[in-house]
Amino acid sequence: MSDTIEEEKNKTNRLPGLYGNTDLSSRISQFQGRADQHKEKQKLNPFSGSFDAVAAAKQKLNKEDANYGKPVEGSKTEQRGKQAAQLLFNEIKLLCEIITKHGVTSDDGKHTMKFKELFELYKVISNKVVGLLLRARKYSLVDFEGEMLYQGRDDSVVITLLRSQLNEKDFEELAKSKE
Repeated sequence: MSDTIEEEKNKTNRLPGLYGNTDLSSRISQFQGRADQHKEKQKLNPFSGSFDAVAAAKQKLNKEDANYGKPVEGSKTEQRGKQAAQLLFNEIKLLCEIITKHGVTSDDGKHTMKFKELFELYKVISNKVVGLLLRARKYSLVDFEGEMLYQGRDDSVVITLLRSQLNEKDFEELAKSKE
């Protein structure tokens, strides 16, 4: 009986577990570890009040690192990047749909449209038509002559839609292959 009374006392003295830890000292050390990690991270952040230029200069960056040039996984920066990529996908998809709907079908079955016509149709939707065309060409979705398109000068340039069907997975694969 004395064993069960001792067990009951131990149960009542311990606080309920947080993240699987039932011991208060382990929770304190876990919190302290996270606080220390945050302090070290802030020393490398030039926008924090505790920025340490010497520590930041000692940090070695490796271009072969898989995470080089990418935001920290799970961060708000990564989330904003994913949202921006989704918006870009939607706008490029809309651009391709406009070319399909309002363009002319050529002999080889591809949809074509002159830049002036596309510009006039798309400027109601967005003022980024040239940038979207450049990005769509980068992903091999459209093709046109020249490096850049200018209103007035390039009105007669023909834009050819290379792929009429585009879904989100295709776009992600194209984006990864062009990085």
